[in-house]
Amino acid sequence: MHDYHKAVDMVNFAKEKAEQLGKSKVTKINIVVGESSGYSADSICMYFKEVSEGTVCEGAEVSVKHIKSMLQCPNCGELYARKLMHYECPKCGTEGEPSKIGTEIEIEGIEAE
Repeated sequence: MHDYHKAVDMVNFAKEKAEQLGKSKVTKINIVVGESSGYSADSICMYFKEVSEGTVCEGAEVSVKHIKSMLQCPNCGELYARKLMHYECPKCGTEGEPSKIGTEIEIEGIEAE
């Protein structure tokens, strides 16, 4: 259900931004969704279509940038892509720890006319 609330947040953000820019129609919303954010880009897009009906966002395209999760080695600091069942640092072999990369969920911006 948090995907629904994120879609509502997106509509509210885009409406405010369009108003600030003096625009009457939002044509595109650019979002970033990390692999480990706990959000589903597909669900957000589905809910966005529903909650944007009757607003300046109705019919806007939602462009999603997916961010892969990264691990960070506590020994050498190397950032590397998480692989299924393999957590070893490719540089030194130490088991990596979760980093913030891949946990993001944010609106990068809008396009409006």
